[in-house]
Amino acid sequence: MRMRILLAACVLAGTAHAADPQTADPQTADPQTVIIDNFAFKPGSITVAPGTHVVFRNQDDLPHTVVVPDMQVKSPMMDTDGTFEATFDKPGTYKYFCGVHPMMTGEVVVQ
Repeated sequence: MRMRILLAACVLAGTAHAADPQTADPQTADPQTVIIDNFAFKPGSITVAPGTHVVFRNQDDLPHTVVVPDMQVKSPMMDTDGTFEATFDKPGTYKYFCGVHPMMTGEVVVQ
């Protein structure tokens, strides 16, 4: 079931990849991690190089999602210890939020 959800997320997300960071393409930048905890993304802002995989890891007690409108990306619901990975290919500032708790926001700056 989990593999089906991950595959669906990849298909729907286009440039996003719901994958284990250990299986990420070795020719792209090392993954960066954003922790979801206590209804917040930590850190709230990260700066990465183009092609970087950003792993969102839910360490909260409640489910969360990651929505990146500028990339038309929406993660599946992540339970505690769930992860979602998105690749940020183009320079720019990508604001994101939790689809379940929209007051939770963050950004990825690609430069």
